[in-house]
Amino acid sequence: MRYARILILLPLIAIFVIGCAKESDEDAIQALLESSWFVGDGAIQSADDSTDVPESLHGPGLLADTIGYVHWVRWIERPVIRDFYIIVNGDSADVTITAHFHGEPPGYGLFVNNDPFGPVYQRAISDSVIRKVKLYRDDNNHWRLASLTVADIYTPETDHLVTITEIKAMVASRNYEWVCNSPDTYFEKDELPIFYPSDTVEVTVTCSGQDDSTWAFLHHGTGHRPGHGIHIRQAFFRDNITTFSRTWIIADDNIIGTPAVRHSAVDVLGWQTLFGDSTATYYARAWCLPYIVMESGEEIPDDEE
Repeated sequence: MRYARILILLPLIAIFVIGCAKESDEDAIQALLESSWFVGDGAIQSADDSTDVPESLHGPGLLADTIGYVHWVRWIERPVIRDFYIIVNGDSADVTITAHFHGEPPGYGLFVNNDPFGPVYQRAISDSVIRKVKLYRDDNNHWRLASLTVADIYTPETDHLVTITEIKAMVASRNYEWVCNSPDTYFEKDELPIFYPSDTVEVTVTCSGQDDSTWAFLHHGTGHRPGHGIHIRQAFFRDNITTFSRTWIIADDNIIGTPAVRHSAVDVLGWQTLFGDSTATYYARAWCLPYIVMESGEEIPDDEE
C-alpha cells in the first residue's frame, strides 16, 4: 500500500510542477509591453478618433477641425492584433511590434466632407504599423524598458507615398528642443519629449507626398489606458509646401496629476484623401510617440502603474 500511495502522488506532483513553471522571458516581455504606459495602446489611440462605430456621418466627430473646408474623422476596426517579434540575448532584448489598421466602409474607414453642400465620402483604410523597443533585465530579474522608436504608421502599396522628414518641438521659455528625423531613432525615457504643465510648445513638421501635396495634423492628450485622458486633434498651419507648424499649449491637455505619460502623433494625410471626390483613395503617414508631462524636479514615471 505504501508504494501505491507514492505512485498516486507522482502524477499530482508533476501537475503541480508544470502549473508552477517559470514564465518565459518572451511572455514577460510581451506582458510588459502590452501594459506599459509608454507603449500599450498608445499608437492605436493616436491613430483612431473613436472606439465607437459612427451612428451618423454628420455626428460631432466630423466637426473636429477645418482646413479651408474639410471635416474628417477616422475609425479603425478593433480589436487590433499586434505581433511581437522578440529576440532575447542574455540580459537584453530587442522587440519589433507590428500591426495593421483596417477600416472598411460602410461602418469604418475615413469619413470626409470637403464641401458644405456635398456628400460625406468614405475611404477604406489599410495601414501598416511598426515600432521597435529595447529592454534590459534589472537586478531583480524583471524586464524594463530601455528605449523605443516612434510607431511608424504608413499606407503600403500606394502610388502616393507620404514621407515625414522631421518633427521638432521647442519650448522657447526654457530653451528646450526635441527633434526626431528618423523612425529608426531610439529614445530612452528621459529622451522622450518632456513638457511642463505651463509650457507653450511650437511644433514644426517637415513632410511630403509623392505626386501630391499633404496636410499635417497633431494628435495629443490621449491617456495611457482606455477611458482615461482625452484625445485632441488639431490641424497644423502651412508654412510652405513641405513645412507645417502650430502652437501646442500643454495646459489644454487637462493633465490631472504629474508626472503623467500621454501619447502624441503627427498625422499627415494626402491632399486627394482630404479633398478628392468619391474616386479618391486614402493614403497617410503618422509618427506616434509618448510624451511626459511633469513638474521640474519630478522623476520619470515607471514602466507600469
